[in-house]
Amino acid sequence: MQGRHGQAQPRPSGHEATVLIDHERAIIVERTTDGVETVEVLDRRSSESEEVFDARTAAEVLDEVRVIVSGPADARTRFDRAYVAVTHRPDRLVDIEPS
Repeated sequence: MQGRHGQAQPRPSGHEATVLIDHERAIIVERTTDGVETVEVLDRRSSESEEVFDARTAAEVLDEVRVIVSGPADARTRFDRAYVAVTHRPDRLVDIEPS
């Protein structure tokens, strides 16, 4: 993870992220084991394909122990595929239907 000025910051082990994703935006809420939360909003760039956007979003949560994914079914599926293609860890994903 990088800080606001591009400096790498260490991540404690045992953390998780919630990814709220649709076709235009991803909101990533990361939680560490000591309860610290960070929120990051990724907007899809105008020239960016959905596949590239999903891969960029997946890259933000690669090191998480657990990734909870919510959003429209097709957006969740695309994100899940992008995440698993890089990590080969489908066991870390938890999909939640939006209410």
